[in-house]
Amino acid sequence: MKNFTKLRGMLDINPSLSSKYSFIESNFNKISKSYGYKEVRFPIIEATDLFRRTVGNETDIVNKEMFTFNSKSGKSMTLRPEGTAGCMRMAIEEGLVDAGQQKLSYKGPMFRYERPQKGRSRQFQQMSLEAYGFKDSQIDIEMIEISYKFFKELSLDKDIFLEVNSIGSQEDQKNYSLELKNFFSKYKKDLDEDSLKRLEKNPLRILDSKNKDLVKLIDNAPKINEFISDDSKKIFKEIKEAITGLNIKFTENPLLVRGLDYYNDLVFEWKSKSIGSQDTICGGGRYDSLSKMIGGRDIKATGFSIGLDRLSLIVEDAKIPYEKTLLLVSLEESFFLNGLKLANSLRDNLDNFSIQFSGKETNLKSILKKASKRNTDFMVIIGKRELEENSYTLKKLLKNEEIKLDNFDLLISNLKDN
Repeated sequence: MKNFTKLRGMLDINPSLSSKYSFIESNFNKISKSYGYKEVRFPIIEATDLFRRTVGNETDIVNKEMFTFNSKSGKSMTLRPEGTAGCMRMAIEEGLVDAGQQKLSYKGPMFRYERPQKGRSRQFQQMSLEAYGFKDSQIDIEMIEISYKFFKELSLDKDIFLEVNSIGSQEDQKNYSLELKNFFSKYKKDLDEDSLKRLEKNPLRILDSKNKDLVKLIDNAPKINEFISDDSKKIFKEIKEAITGLNIKFTENPLLVRGLDYYNDLVFEWKSKSIGSQDTICGGGRYDSLSKMIGGRDIKATGFSIGLDRLSLIVEDAKIPYEKTLLLVSLEESFFLNGLKLANSLRDNLDNFSIQFSGKETNLKSILKKASKRNTDFMVIIGKRELEENSYTLKKLLKNEEIKLDNFDLLISNLKDN
């Protein structure tokens, strides 16, 4: 019988990788809480129209990449391709935005039907922050500052770089789109099928094209910074001056527009120098029109998302706190209850230790062989002598040392010191 394997484009997260994910998430939780962000959770399945209306009908995400299906009642549903629209839907439906300004964080799986490659899976993990009800650019600055501090905490500040741009207001984008349409209309013969469709419906999305043959043409297209209003220019100037004052280096990229229709004004991306073509590990910006797209009132909003799978590729294993392993062995079945009690006492007194009890397995030679294969750090043995003397035998397996300790406190201090 043929064995089952994971579906193409899916990612198994084994214990080693899961430890790295937990370490990264722990750092993310710590810094987001320090800025007042509160965690929320919402469904991975939403009504398909939520994404059509917000992400944009002419985006690759909606046109090509969504996992969409009909329920038994015939309603079209989609596995979320991104979290921002769902989070805003939840905040409106649950009345959070009616209670005033909100700072929210969430993490979880997203789904896109893309061609799998390094750093790009069809199910991928994201960590995100969203802020609602903040009109001033201070919140945009905060988003960049938090993401920078987070990456610095992971010792990635030398590996990553920041790109920023302003795409102006929705009105600015309409004017820019007309100019793009005029420009690209002169080169219809050079455009691929997707770009020709976008030319008629949303020319701005041509700038997102992954077609390498269009790179030079896109580079020569008009730049959006020539079309944004004085107000948008002023906001962008404030943001650039602030992050410069915070010693956060950045590059202004006039072609950066992000691949979703709800953005306005600030957009930014953090990219890595070491993971190839799929180099964006964080993207965000302001999206003041999203709430109205969903049917809510006008809500100023900004946020960012970090790709956990890609980020894990560049976080060094050495950064992850080492979890020591200890195996407790009782040499006779009759000592089983003593072993259970001692194992619990060890767990209560030792942080960052993984403690296993061999239970009723008493063959020391066999147990040692298995422990060696697993690179177990320590073994504590309780036999008849240890129980009579109230002592403990500690084996430091990686150093090939064995010592006898006269009481529990000595055992604990010895383990903590190694």
